[in-house]
Amino acid sequence: MTDSLQPSKHFENLFFVALILLFATPILPQILKIAAIALFIVVCLSEGIKNKSRFKWSFFLFNASLYIMYLLSVLYSQDMDYAFAKLEVAASLLVFPLSFAVVSKSLIDSVIEKIKYLFYTYITAVLLVNIYLVASFLMDGNAWTQFIDYAPYVNKLEYYPGIHSLYLSMHNAVAIIMVFYLLRTERVFKAGIPLFIVGFLLGIGLILLLKKGPVFALLVVTTLLSFRYKLIRVWAFYGVFIISLGSLLVAFPSTVQRFNQLLKMEKVETTKNSAQIQKVVLNCAKEEMEDAGIFGFGLGDGKGELIDCYGGVDQDLVNSSYNSHNQYISLVLMVGFIGLFIFLAMLFFNVMNAVRSGVFITIAFILFYAIVMFSENLLERQEGVVYFALLINLLYFLNKKNQQAVRRNPNQEELLNSITNE
Repeated sequence: MTDSLQPSKHFENLFFVALILLFATPILPQILKIAAIALFIVVCLSEGIKNKSRFKWSFFLFNASLYIMYLLSVLYSQDMDYAFAKLEVAASLLVFPLSFAVVSKSLIDSVIEKIKYLFYTYITAVLLVNIYLVASFLMDGNAWTQFIDYAPYVNKLEYYPGIHSLYLSMHNAVAIIMVFYLLRTERVFKAGIPLFIVGFLLGIGLILLLKKGPVFALLVVTTLLSFRYKLIRVWAFYGVFIISLGSLLVAFPSTVQRFNQLLKMEKVETTKNSAQIQKVVLNCAKEEMEDAGIFGFGLGDGKGELIDCYGGVDQDLVNSSYNSHNQYISLVLMVGFIGLFIFLAMLFFNVMNAVRSGVFITIAFILFYAIVMFSENLLERQEGVVYFALLINLLYFLNKKNQQAVRRNPNQEELLNSITNE
C-alpha cells in the first residue's frame, strides 16, 4: 500500500486540475461539466490502480449507502424508466465516494492543502454567473425596482449554464460560506477586502433571488460561523450581509412579500394559495408515508404515489408533477424509513468525522444542506446533488494536520491562531 508515500507530481497536477474544473462547473456548459466529472473519475481510478492504494471501505460504505439503497429499491419499483432516470441523476452519490475511496490519501492531502484555490474558483464562477444575469436583466429593459421579477426572469432566460434560480440561490449561499472560511484564514489587506466586496455582491445576488430554503439556511449557518470564529473581520462581513438584506427590504417593499413566503410551498398555477398547497402536500405525504413502510414504494414509484394522492384534491398539482418539496419525506416515499435512517446515518458519520478532525466548516456545509432539504428535494436534481456529493466527500478529508502548509509563512501569526481555534 502506498497511501503514506508522496504522490507523483503528474497525478497531483491532474487531480488538482480535475478538482479545479469541478469547482468551476457553475459557469461551464453541460458538456464540459460531464467532461470535468469524467476526468476526475479517470484520474482517481488511474492513480488508485497504479499505486495500489488502500480502498477506504468505511468511508465508501457510509457515503455511498443511500445510492446503494436506491439500487436495491429498483428491485421493487414498478416504473422502471423513472427509476433508472433517478439513478442517473443521483449518480454523484456513488461516483464521488467511489473516486475518493480508491485514490490515495496522500494525493487527497496534497490538494486539501490548496483548498482555498478550489474555493476561490467556485466563488469566481458563481460571481460571474450572477454578474451576467443581473446585467442581462437590466439590459433587457428591466428597472432596479422590478427585481421582484428577477427569479422568474432567470428561469426563462436561455443561457449556457442554464441554472434554475433555486440552484443559483444555493450556489450563492455556498459561495458565501466559502467566503466566511477564507476570511478566517486570509490576511485582510491582501485578500480580505476583495473577499468583502465579492461576498457582498454574492449576498445581493442571493437576496434578489429570495428563495426560501437557501436564505434561511445561510442565515443559520453564518450566524454559527461568526460565533465560532470570533474574528472581527468575520463579524464585520456578517454585519454587512445582514444590513444589506435589511436595506433591500426597506428600499424595495415588494420583496417583503417574497420573504413572507420563505417557509411556504412554491406557488403553481392553481386556485389555491401557498398555505393551501402546503396543506394538500403535507396531508398526502402523511397518508402515503404511512403506507410506504420500512422500504418505501421504490425509487421509481415514490413521487408517483404522492401525485396519485393529489388527484382527488387538486388536478393542477397533478399536471405540474408537484413534488414533496421536502427531501426527507421524499426519501421515505422512495426508500422507506430505513432509507431515511441510512441517509441520516451518513450525515451523522460525516459530522462526527468533522468533530474529530476539528474542522467546523465541514459541519457548516452539512448543516446548510440539511436545512435546505426541509424545503427542497435537493438530491433529485443534478444541479443540487453534484455539489452536495462533491463537498461532503472532499471535505471529509479536511483536518488541521493537512492544512499545516499554510503555517510556513512566518508573517501569518493571526492565521496560526485562527486555525488553532477552528
